[in-house]
Amino acid sequence: MAPQSETLGAESARLDPPTVTAVSPSVRVPDRRDLLLVAAVAVGLRLVAAVLLVESPRGLADPFLYQAFGQAIAAGYGYISLLGQPTAYYPPGYPFTLAVLQWPLDRLGVPEALPAVAAVGQALLGGVTAAAVAVGGGRLAASLRTGPAPRAVGLAAGLLVAAWPNLVVYSTVLLSETLFVALVSVALAAVLTVGRDVRWGAPLAVAAVVTGLATTVRPQALLYVPAVAAAWAVGRVPWRRIVLGTAVLLAGAAVVVAPWTLRNVVVMGAPVAVSTNLGDNLCIGFQDGASGGFSMNAACGTGTTYVDGPAVEVARNDELQRRAVAWVGDHLGELPGLSVRKLWITFGSDWDAVRAAESYGAAPQLSDGVRPVVHAAFDLTWWLLVAVAGVGLVVVGRSEGRRDVAGPVVILTGLAGAVVPVLFFGDPRFKMGVAPSLILLAGVGVVAVLGRLHPRQRGSTT
Repeated sequence: MAPQSETLGAESARLDPPTVTAVSPSVRVPDRRDLLLVAAVAVGLRLVAAVLLVESPRGLADPFLYQAFGQAIAAGYGYISLLGQPTAYYPPGYPFTLAVLQWPLDRLGVPEALPAVAAVGQALLGGVTAAAVAVGGGRLAASLRTGPAPRAVGLAAGLLVAAWPNLVVYSTVLLSETLFVALVSVALAAVLTVGRDVRWGAPLAVAAVVTGLATTVRPQALLYVPAVAAAWAVGRVPWRRIVLGTAVLLAGAAVVVAPWTLRNVVVMGAPVAVSTNLGDNLCIGFQDGASGGFSMNAACGTGTTYVDGPAVEVARNDELQRRAVAWVGDHLGELPGLSVRKLWITFGSDWDAVRAAESYGAAPQLSDGVRPVVHAAFDLTWWLLVAVAGVGLVVVGRSEGRRDVAGPVVILTGLAGAVVPVLFFGDPRFKMGVAPSLILLAGVGVVAVLGRLHPRQRGSTT
């Protein structure tokens, strides 16, 4: 295979000639060697980061709680809070994933090794993400009648997600970002493989099951289903196939989530579909004095917490939901400004993983002089990524393949992810819901820019 820089440079030039013939999405691009390359880069960078950064979580923050949940599940106590009460506060997908890793460690007598073993597992998930994004990038480019070559876009997208600094660092901490991004990337690649031919088959089945798994990690994954259906409609897929595809995606999610919902009916005494933190998330975002970001104050106080037992947890969730809905009804004029603040808090910076790796200040690993430099470098990388994604958006939007579904799928699923902070509150971690779509557009954008810089070079479509 040609060196990476030559491959990207030669094939990127296919942007400018209007006579490029569309490549069928069924063409296998990128090839197996490309997928192994991007996966190897992703895994390698994450393993290096693990060696440098992995520590046991400190402080009463999400990494510590996730570790405690996983340890309790592996020990046979079930999903319980720190006070030993059954809970459904956090979605179960990530705690149970950690429990699968913790169980053999307990039997081997090294229970304290969970952070390191989880980092290795999440490094491998990074490889899965990079390969899935590479496949999705190839499918997206293949749908464009005039645009970059599919193989080049697949390689560029895969390498971009492999080397994204914030995502690399997230793989070293006990947080759900790595797992969620991997699942969404696989589901998106499967949907792009389905293309306009929306019928029952392996790609649609994979998309359905993986969407269900992503829902157990973050219920916001269900927002991608109507986004995909809307994209099929934009692409003029026959309505019967749209109904079939949407039903399959929802059925897959339902089948995966149903056992947990049934557990909640029995254990929690209420039909909690996934988790009971919806009330807190809504109230944080919609209350008197809401900043747009995470902040807890008296407006969301009930005199109880989710660790007080199932009945109290469910009642508290219901009460906070009612308060948030009532506040929205009384403050409609404040919503536009509040939404802008939430979006800026979410998308305005990209060093949140560094903060998590330092246990949110409880375990500093960087000196006071180095930390702002690292933050600035991560932010610079983020804004460059956003810029090339903007170029990719223009290329996709101007493509003659307007009746294809790949572009609408990528754009609308990205918008669905961006809606999350508006619906709840702003947090830099929430941008990961947009990550797969953003990277796919960035892959198109990078190759388009390289094509402009090297207009005389030509590459093959595959």
